[in-house]
Amino acid sequence: MININTKKYSKKELEKEIVKCVCGEWTKPKMFRIDGFDVRGSECPKCKEGYLNGEDANLVYKFNQLKKQKLEATVTTTGSSYAIRIPKALVDLLNLKKGEKINISLKDLQTIQMSL
Repeated sequence: MININTKKYSKKELEKEIVKCVCGEWTKPKMFRIDGFDVRGSECPKCKEGYLNGEDANLVYKFNQLKKQKLEATVTTTGSSYAIRIPKALVDLLNLKKGEKINISLKDLQTIQMSL
């Protein structure tokens, strides 16, 4: 499961998600779990219609689009050390910063796994 959005939101922040539902009722703040992501939103207590935060929903969309692609990393050298260059789209999605540490483990002779 991916959980990129790990921020805890205050009650006041979640209240920003309240909107008027198509049925006329005001929604109640709710955290949705979509594809391993915590997505802010709200749900109508009357008709159960759900409304998602646009920024969070866009993150889930970008993740699913990227997941469909075959991503390629390039092994390079920097001085006498080796480095793995990963696509910018992945860096942006994961909000990686220069110098950030990534854990690498060997699954078998053909597969490595990286985790934040």
